[in-house]
Amino acid sequence: YTGMIQYPTVVLGESDIQLAKDKAAELVEFFRPRIIKNQKSGSHIQDVEQRLKRLERDQLTGQLAQLGGTIYLTGSDNMYRIQRWNCMRTPERGDGGYDILGLTLDFKGSRLRPNWNPTQYLLPIRQNERKEGWTYGLVVVNFTKGEAHCHIMGWVSDSELEGKYQKDGQFAGAYTVPNNELHPFPNMRWEL
Repeated sequence: YTGMIQYPTVVLGESDIQLAKDKAAELVEFFRPRIIKNQKSGSHIQDVEQRLKRLERDQLTGQLAQLGGTIYLTGSDNMYRIQRWNCMRTPERGDGGYDILGLTLDFKGSRLRPNWNPTQYLLPIRQNERKEGWTYGLVVVNFTKGEAHCHIMGWVSDSELEGKYQKDGQFAGAYTVPNNELHPFPNMRWEL
């Protein structure tokens, strides 16, 4: 990257990546048969065939983003482990956006494309994901050999989504916030 980086990054090693892979596999095992049976992708931008093809990668990206964000905010993977255990007790209900139990923060993850900069990404929030008084955070994941760099790009409150609705294009039906309009997370450094 050139210039000063304006966002913190959590680097996940092999054991963290394996933890996220295990949790993503649980979700894939739950969702794949339901997508096939119902012939509904559950995605606004992918049809059933595309969704099934990308399900493992998409779930892993989401889990890496959630794990990276949780480690950044709490200092360890403990809350992630507890949250995932709790969520998988009733996977048909999902986590309700509580990526950290009891905290009204919903991380949205995106996989970094080759030759892209994390600051090029938008934070998309679908109408059905919105909750009054909530906060949404963007984590861009750069998955490399043996490491996942989770760039904690910033956050936006639900009330700031007004006027950000996209009627057409890739994010049709979503509220989108460009990186330069996200609030930065504080630079925290855990010493425990």
